[in-house]
Amino acid sequence: MDTNQDQSTISDPAELAELTDHFIEQFCSQIAFPSSLTILVERHARDGNEHLPQAGPVYAKLEHQKLTIHLFEKALVGISPPALQGCLDMALAYQQLALEPKLYRFNFQKQFRPLFYISGSGLHMVRQMVAHLETGLKNLIAAQMLIDIGHGKPLFYYYYHKINPSVGDAENYQRLVAHQWIRAIFLCNINKDFAPVALLKQTGIAPELESYWWRCHTYLSPEDKGILKALFKQSNQNPVIHFAEILVGLFKIINSQLLTQ
Repeated sequence: MDTNQDQSTISDPAELAELTDHFIEQFCSQIAFPSSLTILVERHARDGNEHLPQAGPVYAKLEHQKLTIHLFEKALVGISPPALQGCLDMALAYQQLALEPKLYRFNFQKQFRPLFYISGSGLHMVRQMVAHLETGLKNLIAAQMLIDIGHGKPLFYYYYHKINPSVGDAENYQRLVAHQWIRAIFLCNINKDFAPVALLKQTGIAPELESYWWRCHTYLSPEDKGILKALFKQSNQNPVIHFAEILVGLFKIINSQLLTQ
């Protein structure tokens, strides 16, 4: 897929607001939210908001039959419309999963606690790993949802825009690679983005995107690249039907490769 195909970018907050409304309406016309749900858009001119756990330029929060989409304009003005659509699509699809909590439920104490014998800070680190793996698995499900409704192209543009390597990434990795538990958290975290990228390759929509992702992460060791590939293979086995079992399997890969050595 040619990243130069659409050179247009969002010029100002007014255009951002217009496109946001259009893309949300388009998503909702294909994947219906409950009629009782109200969708609101809140725009923020500054980079962040101390009251929001911002993880990106678009943050969605579902609460009491109200879905609020927070837009951080400074980070969004200047990107391409397809990248904005992919960003909004992922936020909306992820919240669609939150409306069906029974499908994506697991019991940490019963399903994960028997796999290790630690407490204190070690237990906290394991909870971090599981939380990252859970998000990665849900990102994969959300991405498949978007591909199924024909929104693979915006998804490609979004992740192409999101892949933003820096020299600091490689330096940070070199500092943590000798510490197995911190390295495990790191891999679980970057898997959140790698899983949808790998899915775009597998479905044939954008095989070159995964190649680009690997080029931007050349600093990863062959072992860690293998772990990410194993995580994707485990994730991509009907995760909607077997969510908890697959999530446990993901942690078992991390546990066996990094935590019990």
